[in-house]
Amino acid sequence: MDTVAKVNGRPISRNELDSTMRVYAQQMHHKAVEQLTVDQFQEIQDMSMEKLIARALIFQAALAAGIVAAEALVEEEKDKLIASFSNAEEFYANLEKAGMSPEFYHRMVREDLTVNLMTAEKLKEVAEPQAQEVEKIYQRYPRKMIEPEKVHARHILIAGQGDERESALARIRDLRSRLTVADFERLAREYSDCPSAQAGGDLGYFSRGQMVDSFEEAAFRQQPGELGEIVETPYGFHLILVLDKTPERRLGLEEAEQRLRAFLKEEAEVKLLKEWVGDLRRQADVQILV
Repeated sequence: MDTVAKVNGRPISRNELDSTMRVYAQQMHHKAVEQLTVDQFQEIQDMSMEKLIARALIFQAALAAGIVAAEALVEEEKDKLIASFSNAEEFYANLEKAGMSPEFYHRMVREDLTVNLMTAEKLKEVAEPQAQEVEKIYQRYPRKMIEPEKVHARHILIAGQGDERESALARIRDLRSRLTVADFERLAREYSDCPSAQAGGDLGYFSRGQMVDSFEEAAFRQQPGELGEIVETPYGFHLILVLDKTPERRLGLEEAEQRLRAFLKEEAEVKLLKEWVGDLRRQADVQILV
């Protein structure tokens, strides 16, 4: 495998870089690497390289500290992924197609788990936020302590775009003509094309900005217990039944405390890891070869 970088002599392969880039391309742009613009490609490549360098530095720090993932843990992690395929042969065929040998994959899993163990050990240095820190941030950001207005709704989706639009519209009009609040859940299970059909169309509670605009406007406009008119979105046609609404309200300090403690601790953890990896890198011999 081509080497794209070295960290204290430890090579980072082209395969590792390509795999990491594929993940970032999907996460950030919902595209394959081949579909990225020149600027996007460079951004993704730089981010991927930095992640792999940090990973190598942490792995080497783990070895120096005598921390290595046990073989049983590595096999358990591999078994979890293999279980998502029809059989082990299919899994290893996919590995081969991606240019990875079983030995290379085994090493990657062991390194990933070791990095996770070392990171968890390092994060033990982060102290729990103090009560005064929690209260200070609660007072500093009053607008962030607002629980937004929410709607709890069920819906029925009849999917249909393009040539199927008219037939989908006819189907949902027929359904609307005979739909009642009492049988909404049953008919959602029977007719809806949304995965929520299994739950009787139940979408749970959602706030503004979580649904497409036309669906959101209709749901927030409707009153609880009211059957709405047909709503069209890029997914097709919907019927909405609002079950409940909760108004916007300010959270008390006790209600917000757990959320604020988690935020402060995560902030401290990110800062610690950034500084730690920075220190490791300053002491390391890092060569980027692409």
